[in-house]
Amino acid sequence: MTHRATRPTIATRFSSLAVKITVALGLGLALPVMAAEQSLTGAEIDHAIKAELSRHQIAGQPQINPAEAHHPCPSGINVAPLFNSWKTIKVTCPDDPKWRFLVRVEMDQPHRKTATRSTKKRTIKAADQTGSLTALALNRSVVKGEMIMAEDIIEVSISEQQNYGVFHSADDVIGRQVRTPITAKNPIKSRQLEPRYLVEEKKPVLIAYSQNGIYVEMSGISLQNGQSGEMVKVENLSSGKTIIGKVIGVRKISPMH
Repeated sequence: MTHRATRPTIATRFSSLAVKITVALGLGLALPVMAAEQSLTGAEIDHAIKAELSRHQIAGQPQINPAEAHHPCPSGINVAPLFNSWKTIKVTCPDDPKWRFLVRVEMDQPHRKTATRSTKKRTIKAADQTGSLTALALNRSVVKGEMIMAEDIIEVSISEQQNYGVFHSADDVIGRQVRTPITAKNPIKSRQLEPRYLVEEKKPVLIAYSQNGIYVEMSGISLQNGQSGEMVKVENLSSGKTIIGKVIGVRKISPMH
């Protein structure tokens, strides 16, 4: 009697792969896995961002790993500037409100010059004095809790004694929430703005891990506030373990391993 070899079922192969990823991560989870052939690659996202930049006649290089795998987006991703600044791109998927992350763009020199000229057009008269120091200010008075928008920003002249704790780049203040009232045409002080935390203490976060074409996501709770690029402690809700990860987006970290 001949024996026919039994092929492993899809469920068996999927389970085995999930176990291998769990061991590799050391995070104590058996999680859904997205196969590389089903994923959206960093190269595809890079191409979409460059196409959108080109459509707006902007030259820049998206800072994204082309080999990194992301969840698929059947209807196609949306690419838009964050707070009207193309230096940071917001990538979203209409199919899933939770599918989103930020990509920094390194602008080519010609665009930076154009941006500088645009900023000077908004400068108030006092900032046009030759050799004077300048800092960012607002063209209107704001109260606690308001958010600073691009159209609010102007430049004002300051003395050397005032050149401390102030801002010189619009990207550092656009989208920031006001901590204490700011009077119009007075230099904005760093202590007057809330920190820009992408991850907040005791708030849900997405723990995202990608390696060798395999992408894994899990839920967690941040134990610390964290700005972009900072390391924070996060509790893995499935395993109860505390891990350390790098803040890579809004409510999103990449675990260290």
